[in-house]
Amino acid sequence: MDELVTGKREALLEVAKRIRTYKLMQARGYARLTAKARDERTKQLLAGISADEFKDCEYWGERISELGERDGRARTLLIDLRVGLMMRILGTRGFFEWAIIAEDESVEDLAIQASNIDDVDASETWTRIASDERLHVERIKREVLGMEGWEMGGGGGVRDVVFGANDGLVSILALMAGVYGAVMASHLILVAGVAGAVAGAISKGAGAYLSSKSEKEVTGKESERKGIRKRRTPGEDKEELTRFYQARGFKRHDAEAIASRVSSRMESRAEHTIGEETGLTSEESWPPVKAATLTGLSFAIASLVPILPFAFMQTTPAAITAAIASMVALFGVGASKAIFTRKSWVRSGLEMMAIGTLAAAATYVIGLVIPA
Repeated sequence: MDELVTGKREALLEVAKRIRTYKLMQARGYARLTAKARDERTKQLLAGISADEFKDCEYWGERISELGERDGRARTLLIDLRVGLMMRILGTRGFFEWAIIAEDESVEDLAIQASNIDDVDASETWTRIASDERLHVERIKREVLGMEGWEMGGGGGVRDVVFGANDGLVSILALMAGVYGAVMASHLILVAGVAGAVAGAISKGAGAYLSSKSEKEVTGKESERKGIRKRRTPGEDKEELTRFYQARGFKRHDAEAIASRVSSRMESRAEHTIGEETGLTSEESWPPVKAATLTGLSFAIASLVPILPFAFMQTTPAAITAAIASMVALFGVGASKAIFTRKSWVRSGLEMMAIGTLAAAATYVIGLVIPA
């Protein structure tokens, strides 16, 4: 790789490290699913996919070393913790959607970087690597996730948690700032904050429940409109095949024998079997109760940050403490969102902190100008 200039080498190195990280996260995720799988065939298939991803990680470790990274190894402990957290929040399907989309975007970046290399041989080498990786990503989308790229969404859990926590911090902080500006009494501010937190948690939870339920109903109606049937059992599929061959002149026992062979072959070749067993199929939807619980609970927990100081401190020190703690919490929520969105954590944190500050300042001024 001596033919690469420093700037382009560093750009390639950054992309290569991202690709290796997302591959390792997928490998660890498949390993987790392998341990949980009940069906032996599914367990073997998942173990094979995980092993392939680990091999790809080693391959990219070698590419990273060639690009000048002294330590081409990944920090597996941190990645394991991140994978566990994201699979719990996003769910099985949501996590793999996130990871494969992230890898897909990184591969596109790799193709762009490869096209900008001046050396023809090096450019062709990295372009070929990018093409191979693009094919790999498309295969995973189809065979494991069972979806086309344009259908991939996910992230419902992150949306519910982040929206709930953000609303809990901003709305309750703004409410208490407004009351503080008007009355300057800890007891009244505390009562207003608790009442707002309870009402907000119920309202947000109910809203998330109705939203998720409506989404499921719309998806179901759309499936019916398009003529998509519910999945049948193997026995039902076999019986339908038997009737099909009977209608074409075969006797009952001959039709059953043919249907048995066809059914077993279809079952062994079914690309969606892994997805159905592990929750990766495209028909998986975010449960309304889970969405409501996540949103309401995150709202309630986050709202405690601006409320608690008024339960233990005098009015002015409590207000200062609540404001500082809320700003720190808002920055933390925004920064943690970057784990899933792959954006700058500093920018994301500052953005949320700025929104909370503006909301609190506006309601505080309103509390000052409105007569008691």
